[in-house]
Amino acid sequence: MERNTLAELICSVISLALAFAVAVVQYCQSKRMEEFERRQDERDERRHAEGNKARAIEFISKHYADRGLIPLCAVAAMHNDLFHYSRKMYWEFCCLVPEVQNLILKYCNLDLRVRGEDDLFVRCIAAVEAALRDRFPEDEPVLYDDGKYVLRSLERYAGERLPAPRVGLLPECLDSSFLPPDSCTPGYDYLIRKVLSEAFESRDASFAPISYLKNEYQFESSSEIEACRFASTIALYAATYGSGDEANDKDYGCPGGFDGERIETMEDLFLLTVFQIYTKLLLPNEG
Repeated sequence: MERNTLAELICSVISLALAFAVAVVQYCQSKRMEEFERRQDERDERRHAEGNKARAIEFISKHYADRGLIPLCAVAAMHNDLFHYSRKMYWEFCCLVPEVQNLILKYCNLDLRVRGEDDLFVRCIAAVEAALRDRFPEDEPVLYDDGKYVLRSLERYAGERLPAPRVGLLPECLDSSFLPPDSCTPGYDYLIRKVLSEAFESRDASFAPISYLKNEYQFESSSEIEACRFASTIALYAATYGSGDEANDKDYGCPGGFDGERIETMEDLFLLTVFQIYTKLLLPNEG
C-alpha cells in the first residue's frame, strides 16, 4: 500500500515537473516570438519610413525648379485629390499618401500640412464674403452663387493661361514704379491691390471698392474667363488685406514669389486664391 502511494507521489512530482518544464519552454518560445515580431515590425517601420523619405525627396528633386508651388500642391490635395490637375506637379502630389505629402512639406520647412478639410472651398468663400461684407456693408457682391466664378477658374479653365489684361487697364499700371517683379501679371493685379489695400486701411464704412473695381475692369461685359480671373483676384487680395496685421510666426510659403516659379494658368490662380484665404482667414482662427 505504501509502495503504491509512494509511486503515485513520484508520478505526480514527475508530472508536475514536466508540466513546469513545458510551461517554461512555451514561455521562452513566446518571448522569442514576441522579440522576433518586434524586430520584424521595427524593420518594416524603418523600411516604410525610408521608402516615404525616398519618395518625398524624389518629388522635391523632380520639381525643384517649381518648389515654391508645393504649398499649392497641398491645397490641391485638400480641395479635391481626385481632380486631374493640368500641372503635372499637382496631380503627382495628389497621388502620394498623406504621410509622404506632409513629409514633403516638412522637408520644405513649411508649417502647412495636408489634412481632411470638409468643404474647404465653401468655407473659404464664406470667409471672404464675411470679410468684405463686414468691412464694406454698402458694397455690392462679386462672389456670386457661392463663388461660382472662382470655382470655374479650375473646373472650366484649369489649363488655360491667364487672360491678357484689357488694353484700357495697362497704361496706369505699367507706368507705376510700385510694381514688384512677381509673376501674377502686375499690369492686371496692380489696381486691385491698390484699391483694396487703401479701402481696408480706411475707416470709412461707406467705401465701395468692389463696385469701383467692377466698373474699372468692365466686369459686366467681360468674357467668362475674364470674370473668373477678376473674381479670383478680388478674393485673393481681399483675404490678403482683410486678414488684419496680427503677428503670425507660421511659414506657409509664398507661391509665385519664392524663387522664380510662375502663376501662369487659371488653375494656378485658383489654388493660389484658396491658399491665401485658407492661410489668412481660416487657419489663424483655429487657435
